[in-house]
Amino acid sequence: MIHSIQELQARIATVPEDATISVNLKDLIFIYKAIEECRTFMHNGANYPTLKEVSEFIGNRDEGMYSILNHIYVNIFDGLLTKDQEDL
Repeated sequence: MIHSIQELQARIATVPEDATISVNLKDLIFIYKAIEECRTFMHNGANYPTLKEVSEFIGNRDEGMYSILNHIYVNIFDGLLTKDQEDL
């Protein structure tokens, strides 16, 4: 698992700075809003005074943030990257 910005940056260091892909705007906004929701939840400790609130926020495959992230991973990201790119 990656635990820092530096670890993630090191992992993708071989990706050329000028490499690009094309993403549907509606999909990009969906991804943006999911990240925004995660950030909003985690930014305020009052949102998760106990593990119960964290568990409810994360949810499962059918509801909660996990279901949203899973949708992005399976339905939006599928086919955007080559296998080699996914394996970085």
